[in-house]
Amino acid sequence: MDRLRNSLSLLRRQLWTLPIMCAAGGIVLAFVLLNYGQRIVPAGNIWWLFSGDAGAARDLLGSLLSGLMTMISLVISVTFVILTLAANQLGPRLISIFMADRQIQAVLGLFIGTIIYVILVLRTLDDTLGAQGVPHLAVTAASVLTILCLLALLFYVHKVARSIIADNVVEAVWQEFRKTLRDILASGQGRQDRSAAFDGPHWQLGVGKVGYVQVIDYDRLVTLAAEAGVRIVVRVRAGHYVLQDGRHLTVYGETPPSDELRHRVRAAITVGPLRTPAQDPEHGIRQLVEIATRALSPGINDFFTALAVIDRLGAALECVFQCELQPCVLRDASAEQRVIADRSDIDGIMGAAFHPIRQAGANNPAVLIRMAEVIADLSCVARKPAHRLALEDHIERIAATVAIAELIEPDRRDVETALARARRTLDTAALPADSETIMNTPAGPAPWHSR
Repeated sequence: MDRLRNSLSLLRRQLWTLPIMCAAGGIVLAFVLLNYGQRIVPAGNIWWLFSGDAGAARDLLGSLLSGLMTMISLVISVTFVILTLAANQLGPRLISIFMADRQIQAVLGLFIGTIIYVILVLRTLDDTLGAQGVPHLAVTAASVLTILCLLALLFYVHKVARSIIADNVVEAVWQEFRKTLRDILASGQGRQDRSAAFDGPHWQLGVGKVGYVQVIDYDRLVTLAAEAGVRIVVRVRAGHYVLQDGRHLTVYGETPPSDELRHRVRAAITVGPLRTPAQDPEHGIRQLVEIATRALSPGINDFFTALAVIDRLGAALECVFQCELQPCVLRDASAEQRVIADRSDIDGIMGAAFHPIRQAGANNPAVLIRMAEVIADLSCVARKPAHRLALEDHIERIAATVAIAELIEPDRRDVETALARARRTLDTAALPADSETIMNTPAGPAPWHSR
């Protein structure tokens, strides 16, 4: 399932997938209307049906084709301008978000499919057809498709104008990440036993490829380990960049693994040139963090975008807290431990979300206050000790950052007030549910940076 999701994710991010399908649809539509158009709508006195001769139809389709070529040139030019602006402002790695947008692909596909359709119909027209031989329905359909292209052009301009607004990009990345996150964590069992270990004779094994680990077929590894009577420790996970040789896997057994087993184990790990979200919960987090850190750079200095990213990261971490983490120890059908996997944990996910933004916004009180507020909000859903420990760690990291940050004293007090409120909220959330206790907890004055 993970490999299928990875393949679909890679295919979805290709700009040409939907346009190719639309082009094929244009070919099919031209074939049907040219061969069976007279049967579908017989030629007659119908007001909306083209009634001219072959010369008029050829002139009309030639004009439509010229206009369509001009419009698609405009669409492609606007697309490249938008991609350039997005790469400069939000990061080049987010171009894939625009390329994967189905609406943008549909508009390009409509133009390409219509152009191919008009060309196929135009090449069948000659003066020997006569008045009854002209494919009236096919010519009418070309006019209808051109009108749809004009409306699609208007929609496309509206779409790309909204696409360069940072908040809309942040929301789009977050929506895609939330869906991916739920798919990844859906198979979790809630407990990660990181103390598990195997002992005995063992042999190191590299994946044999260079690139990013995209997907690891853990079910396949469990099956291979059970068949060969061995145990496997996987020391890499999706998102790690690996060299060809290294201690990526450790095989425990009485005898060295055979060449066939080595090959089959390596085949269970998909390595590619890019990180993919199929099995990597930190992939979407890094996309959001890249937007925030670029916004906090001196060249852009847009901390409002960083605040929007922090809000979405808080929502993402809420999903992580509510979902069950994937297990590190995998067992075969007889309940025997066969594979120990390296999985993303709460500390790693929260570190990927907050560390770069905290470091980039160390001297920005609004960013630090919003991070403290998000941590306070997350304390309400942090029901496990590991969650609370991770939140406490980030509170102390923010406090340490504030201690050495270049802030004026009133701003420093505002951040410390937000941190104190986050600590109180976290302590209250750890107690049994008691509304009176929560209501009597002093909140303190809200700093001006607070929402």
